[in-house]
Amino acid sequence: MTEQRDNLPVTAAEEETVKAAEAVTEAAVTAAEEVSRDITETAVQAADDVKEAVAEAAAEVTESSEETISKAEEALSEAAETVSEAAADAADKAAEAVTEVADKAADAAEEAAEEVTDKVSEAADKEDEAASTDHFKNIISAAEHSAEKTSQKLANFDDIFFKMPSDETELKDEENKTAEGDGSVSVYNVGAEGPMEEKPVIVFDHVHKEYEGQIEDSVALTDVSFSIRKGDFVFIVGPSGSGKSTMIRLMMREISPSAGQILIAGKNLAKLRKRQVSKYRRNIGIVFQDFRLLPDRSVYDNVAFAQRVVGAPKRNIPKEVSKVLHLVGLSQKYKSFPNELSGGEQQRVAIARALVNNPMIILADEPTGNLDPQNSYEIMSLLEEINRRGTTVVIVTHDREVVNRMQKRVVVLQEGTIVEDKRGGYNRG
Repeated sequence: MTEQRDNLPVTAAEEETVKAAEAVTEAAVTAAEEVSRDITETAVQAADDVKEAVAEAAAEVTESSEETISKAEEALSEAAETVSEAAADAADKAAEAVTEVADKAADAAEEAAEEVTDKVSEAADKEDEAASTDHFKNIISAAEHSAEKTSQKLANFDDIFFKMPSDETELKDEENKTAEGDGSVSVYNVGAEGPMEEKPVIVFDHVHKEYEGQIEDSVALTDVSFSIRKGDFVFIVGPSGSGKSTMIRLMMREISPSAGQILIAGKNLAKLRKRQVSKYRRNIGIVFQDFRLLPDRSVYDNVAFAQRVVGAPKRNIPKEVSKVLHLVGLSQKYKSFPNELSGGEQQRVAIARALVNNPMIILADEPTGNLDPQNSYEIMSLLEEINRRGTTVVIVTHDREVVNRMQKRVVVLQEGTIVEDKRGGYNRG
């Protein structure tokens, strides 16, 4: 039955169906092939696009990285320079701070040492008061006996702190140092009189001083140049406001010049450190118009105080004090207090105090300003005697009568400049 059925003739409808199925199959295959080909092409294109995009992105990243690295390097370099500058500034400030602290520490130590020395000396003086009184009386007698030797010693005295050149070799060395640029100038002949064999002890070299005020500045000295030799006696005179007080304050190193330089025994005062200024002032004698004595101490203690300040040996103090009190005529007044003395006697004590450490220079600021004519004459005679013993004396004064009587060298100031420098009287108004 089956075989017969298979052998049955195929109808037209069946043939059409077969053909349609084959066509559909062929179309499906073709379509599949086209879809596959399109997908492949699209995938390839997509892959190429991705590769290109990746390459571009990589290039951009590389370029950006290089730019970033360059900027980073520049930033690091700038930061390094800033750090270096900051470190240098910090180092400079640290060095300045260390120097300042060191100076303050040295000054504090020195002041503390002086205070301890004073206290120890005072305590020792109290313990030996009775013995000191007897000893002092004996020394007065001995001082009178050895006055001539004392005079010779004072006349030949060379200050320890300001050692002066004593021969041509030392002077030549000083000149060589000046030529090599040590900050000093050769001013041996500035305003000096007479032979130039000896270097001046005081030199003003083109000194200008201007005070800065709240409203306007005030000029006190203008281009002042002069010199004073060792052993000179010089008056500095002029009307009020002429610059006399400024000049004495400059020599005392209370103030510094605005320009130019001041040399005392070859030392430039402007270059002295704070503790050196203190030592400098101890090696010059200063006499003020108002005496400036210690009211609660005796004549002896007022003079001895100057010795204790410089650390003089305690055993030598009575001897040195007795010498200068004998010189100023107050040997019998050593127990008196300032309020028990006349004005002239108080000024004599002040001179004794200025003289007790054997200074090379005595600076006197209006020493007769508070004295009557008789006492003024006696004080000037005393200063003249001290000058004859070898001490350089510089007196700032407005006392025309005293200047004319003494007939010494006179430096006349007017409106901050030197208008006259000669030996004789003071004739200007």
